[in-house]
Amino acid sequence: MLFHYKKSQTRQAISVALNILAIPVILYLFQHFFREQPDFEKIYDVVEKGAIAVAIVLAVILAWLLKRRDKFEIYVTEKEFYSHHSAFREWCFRISPRDIVAIEHKLNIGSGYMTNINVRMENGEVHQLCMNYPFSRKNLYNALKQVNPKIQLPSNPNTFNHKRKK
Repeated sequence: MLFHYKKSQTRQAISVALNILAIPVILYLFQHFFREQPDFEKIYDVVEKGAIAVAIVLAVILAWLLKRRDKFEIYVTEKEFYSHHSAFREWCFRISPRDIVAIEHKLNIGSGYMTNINVRMENGEVHQLCMNYPFSRKNLYNALKQVNPKIQLPSNPNTFNHKRKK
């Protein structure tokens, strides 16, 4: 394996769980530092109800994350360039790195900003790379270049050339 990145929702679930655990601490700190304020009881009552509502929402999100077990995975071997995103089909592909002509970074400026990373194939197909995870594009591109030295890569893996959409 020349490059591998995998992210499951387990980490996100842990983050949500830690936020749930932080709520009582935040309530305690609020009570400790602001109990001498006028109308503290009324304010604390509202804050406490808000904290309970946030905890319930976070608990539902936590249950959803643990139930779904979604993952994102991308890897490069000598024979395969694989990308899988459980929620978005456009970021799922399994191709030969030897058939890649170019990796293109695009920043389209029109009514809003839209960035894309396109993988152009010899046969004209175009695949999109997911940019929602913090994998190293530099390491990914180096792995692809190792398998296929002819791939045209962006001059900088972290910048995007822009063109104005009409």
